[in-house]
Amino acid sequence: MATRAVKQAVVPGSQIDWRRYMTSLSRVSVSAAIISLVVLGIMKLNDPSLLPIEKIRAQGSFVNLTEKMLVSKAGHISGGYFNIDVRSVQENIESLPWVDKAYVRRMWPDTLMITVSEQQAKAWWGDKGLINARGELFMPDRKTFPVGLPVLSGPDESHKQLLEHYMTMSQTLLETGLVIQQLSMDARRSLTIHFENGLKIFLGRDEHYARLDRFMRMYKRILVTEISRIQQIDMRYTNGFTISRKQ
Repeated sequence: MATRAVKQAVVPGSQIDWRRYMTSLSRVSVSAAIISLVVLGIMKLNDPSLLPIEKIRAQGSFVNLTEKMLVSKAGHISGGYFNIDVRSVQENIESLPWVDKAYVRRMWPDTLMITVSEQQAKAWWGDKGLINARGELFMPDRKTFPVGLPVLSGPDESHKQLLEHYMTMSQTLLETGLVIQQLSMDARRSLTIHFENGLKIFLGRDEHYARLDRFMRMYKRILVTEISRIQQIDMRYTNGFTISRKQ
């Protein structure tokens, strides 16, 4: 009786271990097959010959840029749809001086679309560059500078400050009809306004807006009828100003 009990205990136990082994082996085989398929899939997607980029398109409102210029700057596209370096293409496009921002995206199955916003110049920086609405300096070809913009000039890195001065002072002077043609700052940080009618106003180094307000009060009271005969006004005095008339 003891011998039979042992045989019955051993045989069922051996069958259970075998089934577990086969189940585990099957799971390992399936996992290995899935991993192999994933690796092969990644390798295939990284193949530049798979769905190569055949077309490049550019869109936006352009004045100083063209689609041909942007497509050319994108460079030779060597990758396929899945592995092209979109960031690198974007950086190439944004290196063009007249490009403010560029957005590059893929379009299924073989196209690269470039969307560009062009720089909006607000003023010249001397005769070397342009300043955009954010006070940032950019340096396009001198031949592309827009005409009719004010000219700002001053020490290095003062372009943003001068644009802020220009915007605020233009608003203050709006009711006079005087249009700022040039705003200059010398090495001592002294400001001078040049108007389109030839008038110059010296504001000095300090209290620019207080002095401009004083000019506005005098303009309304006594200068409005004389302004066409005045060559320059010096506001660098504490409580007054001097006038030089045209010859």
